[in-house]
Amino acid sequence: MVTRILLFIIGLANLINGAFMLVAPGVWYAVVPGVAETGPLNPHFVYDIGMAFIASGAFMMAGARTGRTGAVLAFAGATWPVLHALIHVRGWLMNGFPSDTHAAMSEVVGVVVLSVLGAVLAWLRLKGER
Repeated sequence: MVTRILLFIIGLANLINGAFMLVAPGVWYAVVPGVAETGPLNPHFVYDIGMAFIASGAFMMAGARTGRTGAVLAFAGATWPVLHALIHVRGWLMNGFPSDTHAAMSEVVGVVVLSVLGAVLAWLRLKGER
């Protein structure tokens, strides 16, 4: 039950983030620590990523339901955030860890930790339904 609740919460956070990206890409770009340092705002790119976060969030939220189908949906929803986190980790390896504390915390907690937590929870759901 706790696993399903946490999946729902992480999914909701992804869905809200994605919606924020679609509704106000310029504001999202300006307020998320470290994003502006990646280059100029590209609204189309932000929309693309926002859609991925919405899909991921919806699948993770649906993955909170009971049964094997819910577990598979949770696993599908956890895929995008893990792939996204790998891009950030690769960036750290290639360019160094962010020197700005807010940007570093945003990436570590908001990207990597949440994606790993979502993946572990989805894996637990899948494993528990076998």
